[in-house]
Amino acid sequence: MGKFPELFYKIKMRERVLLIVAVFVLLFIGIDRAVITPFFTSINETKERLETQKQLLKKYYSFIANKKQYETRLNDLERYYTEYQEKFLSEVTEELASAKLQEIINNLANKNGLVVSRSTALKKEIINKKPYLIVLSINFEISNLDSSLKLQNFLYDIEYNNEKLLFLDNLKIKTLGLNVVKGATISSTLMAIASIEKKS
Repeated sequence: MGKFPELFYKIKMRERVLLIVAVFVLLFIGIDRAVITPFFTSINETKERLETQKQLLKKYYSFIANKKQYETRLNDLERYYTEYQEKFLSEVTEELASAKLQEIINNLANKNGLVVSRSTALKKEIINKKPYLIVLSINFEISNLDSSLKLQNFLYDIEYNNEKLLFLDNLKIKTLGLNVVKGATISSTLMAIASIEKKS
């Protein structure tokens, strides 16, 4: 340790000054990396965290201030859902719901003096998982139509059905020759929303 001061004084004055400056620069860089930079980084992170918490508190206070409005809106939505839930097909399985939809189309056709000649269940579409709601679709065909009034009443009964929510899509009427109604074939897709207890 005693040799260091001797070596230090043997070096030229200019080199001593450069050595002292280099030691101070290294010391400053070390202090900067070990203390100053982490300190300012910590301050910035704390500011960002506080700003985020401030925004969350504003949202929270806004929610509390509008709590009554949100509760009223939620109650309205629950009442609306309950009203419509009664119009959904409600069955234990998807297969039973599909069979129920086929029964509905057959009953509506029979009520209006028509006969469903063919019906095929299509792929379901899941619209909600809890409660489990799906859209069921059935392609159906009615052959040998003999009256436009029967067709009109049949379509009216589907669109304005008070018991279940039914939708008609892709209605096609094929006629034979010049006669617009007699012997025509109707094909379409009937859709309904079903509430299912057990997923298949």
